[in-house]
Amino acid sequence: MDGNMVKWFRICLLPITLAVGTAGCGMQAKVIQARHWDLNETIRETSNEQLLLNLVRLRFDDTPYFLQLSSVTTNFSAGASLGATGTFPQGDADNVFGLNTGISYSESPTVTWAIPDSREFLGRFQAPMGADQLTVLAQSGFDLVEVFRVGAQKMNRLRNREFHIRDGEFRPDNYPEFLEALDLMEALRKEGVIDFAHSLMTSYGGVTVPISQLDTRGVAEGMPYSLLYLSREPGMATPYRVSKPLYLRFTKESDHDPRAQRLRQLLTLRPDLYSYPITDTVDVSPEGIRAVDGKLAEVFEPDATLTHIALTNRSVLDILTFAAASVDVPESEVVSGRVRERDAQLDEYLNVRLSKTEPSNAWLKVQYRGAWYYIPATDLNARTSFRLLSAIFLSVVGEVPGAKPVLTLPVN
Repeated sequence: MDGNMVKWFRICLLPITLAVGTAGCGMQAKVIQARHWDLNETIRETSNEQLLLNLVRLRFDDTPYFLQLSSVTTNFSAGASLGATGTFPQGDADNVFGLNTGISYSESPTVTWAIPDSREFLGRFQAPMGADQLTVLAQSGFDLVEVFRVGAQKMNRLRNREFHIRDGEFRPDNYPEFLEALDLMEALRKEGVIDFAHSLMTSYGGVTVPISQLDTRGVAEGMPYSLLYLSREPGMATPYRVSKPLYLRFTKESDHDPRAQRLRQLLTLRPDLYSYPITDTVDVSPEGIRAVDGKLAEVFEPDATLTHIALTNRSVLDILTFAAASVDVPESEVVSGRVRERDAQLDEYLNVRLSKTEPSNAWLKVQYRGAWYYIPATDLNARTSFRLLSAIFLSVVGEVPGAKPVLTLPVN
């Protein structure tokens, strides 16, 4: 090989090698970025599919079961290759040279699922939601009327419709008034006649004791549970449970608004007050005192007016069982007696449709017992309602601590 040929190799190979190496690094960074969003979408879709699958299971009176995502890991590798070819003919023929390059890329993502602790999971799944959990959802962009229709079973004396596994839907006599109160809240809130705001509320947490007899360790231990000791008289300490409920607040203009007066009437609120805490029944301090004294609860006193809005809420299981009534099932399953016939009017809320073949226009779909169940991409109301169900599940149940890995799967 003559000197000119050697120089040619050196001049050509160096920039090409650098170009190939740089291309490999750039490609890897772009691929990792793209795959990051792909994995994010896979996790979101998998979680939604699991929730929809369990709605279908509940419609068939099958036991729902949830796994939770434990971890997602992936390994990326990229490489580049460079080769050169040449021929050196004899005589006056020109020398012929050639170059070839190659870039390789591989990825091995894995997802680990875990079984949540059954006691902790069932405790969250079957216990009634807290009023704070429900009101936070109503303040986070979801329609207040829909949140309370889905999550609240009772609001002071007004009762929401109920759903029983064996008997189906039940509508109490004052269910129209329940909806009327919610509609009034929404209309008055939009016009600024009322609003909702969080504030502090205290209730008695125990008996008053002399400060000299108070174990200071109990003060520190009670703080994580919102239990504080306050001194309202010299030398004495009284335990108080502190909460931060949502308040329904009326403006002064509400005194002359017949709709605001009607809302107070529907909720049997004291007409001389302007702020009413929205709390759980167990958090309303007068209820505990009346129970000890053997008196009726205030909501059952026909002439009593209330200083608060006490919610009796559904559990997540109750909410999902109710929503499962909106799942279409094959008529043959109903005729054969393998599935209960449901008459719940839930089309305005959620409608999970049935298809014998895989649907092409689905926003979300799962396969169960040889059929497909899906929410159409064009059904925006059903999509919003499903988002609310997902938000309720995540905010109340969430990730259960102590979950044990059960299965690690590669992601295609």
